[in-house]
Amino acid sequence: MGLSVTYLSGDEAREREPHLSAQVSAAVWCPGDHQVDNRRLVVALKKGLMASGGEVFEEMGVDELLIDGTRVRGVRVGEEIFEGDTVVLASGCWSRVIPGLPDCARPPVRPVRGQIMRLAMTEDFALNTMVWYSRVATSTVAYLVPKDNGHLVLGATSEEMGFDEDVTAGGLFELLRAAWEVVPGVYDLPLVESAAGLRPGSRDDAPILGETPIEGLIMATGHYRKGILLTPLTALSIAEVILERRTPALIRPFGIDRFGL
Repeated sequence: MGLSVTYLSGDEAREREPHLSAQVSAAVWCPGDHQVDNRRLVVALKKGLMASGGEVFEEMGVDELLIDGTRVRGVRVGEEIFEGDTVVLASGCWSRVIPGLPDCARPPVRPVRGQIMRLAMTEDFALNTMVWYSRVATSTVAYLVPKDNGHLVLGATSEEMGFDEDVTAGGLFELLRAAWEVVPGVYDLPLVESAAGLRPGSRDDAPILGETPIEGLIMATGHYRKGILLTPLTALSIAEVILERRTPALIRPFGIDRFGL
């Protein structure tokens, strides 16, 4: 695929990241694997939207999707009606439970819980790079991501627990165990935060994008673990669907019609 990838021995890996465990026998160096701070991204997107003349309504859950025959007409929030010729359904794992949504346009998405932890790096311990680690025994894929503010993010579990957003001792234990096996120094770092979120997983764990049987109702959901990564591509593609009235070839395989609803 043209990506820059270098196989490293354990010693070569520790030259790049000295905090790796002595038990690490091999690694893959991927210099093109970058990261985005999702919290800062959301703030920046809000500022960009408002600077472009958009309006943001926060903490306002949609009570009903308004449909007239086979065409969308807007949404109802409490007693207030917001009319529009186009509505983009981008409600994550809640996309299928919006009242008023007909079965022919109900995306097969489910919540998949992901627990994460934030630790505080110290002068004696700070990672230079992102570290991904696959724990074969439990099929756990862990990542350790250093942030500019000195935090180290450990994630993330993938749990089929419905809409349960509890942080559990078992989930945090698995994260810490996986992180400790590859980077033992995390054992002594202060715990800053633990949290859980719900990812939108589709029936085939791929995104659901584009037009639906309801005219004017557009899907942008089901991104599962790749939401932040696919944000720019999703935005550009959905904008083309709305403004140009055509579906880009790149997202045609990801329409809701593939589920035969």
